[in-house]
Amino acid sequence: MRKTHGEHNEILSDYLLNFENGKFNDWVITTAFYACIHFVEHKLFPCKMDGVNYETFEDYCTYKYNAYNNRSKHFLKSELVKYRIPAIDHQYRFLKDTCMNVRYYEFRVTNNKAKTCNEIMKVIKMLCMT
Repeated sequence: MRKTHGEHNEILSDYLLNFENGKFNDWVITTAFYACIHFVEHKLFPCKMDGVNYETFEDYCTYKYNAYNNRSKHFLKSELVKYRIPAIDHQYRFLKDTCMNVRYYEFRVTNNKAKTCNEIMKVIKMLCMT
């Protein structure tokens, strides 16, 4: 299911990238990041860590929430990527930070930045689907 949901967001990111010459570049980035959230979860779960079986990211969050001083789910997922899928750590964090910036601070984004983020999503997908 995660893979399918990620691909759904990927299709929207691709569509928006080519829509009205960059009018929705903020949403290109947002949908690219949310696609990657699903691709990463597809790669990571189910898994066994520290002797505990986790079927989903939600299971992991429930177990780890207090251990990480009530950190956000984005923080927990970034930490998992860093240690469990280090090949995409830099790209994932860049995409996450860029998404947070366009969602909450500056929604105007250049075509080049939107294209770069869309391409990063494709790399993350490729590495998470193997």
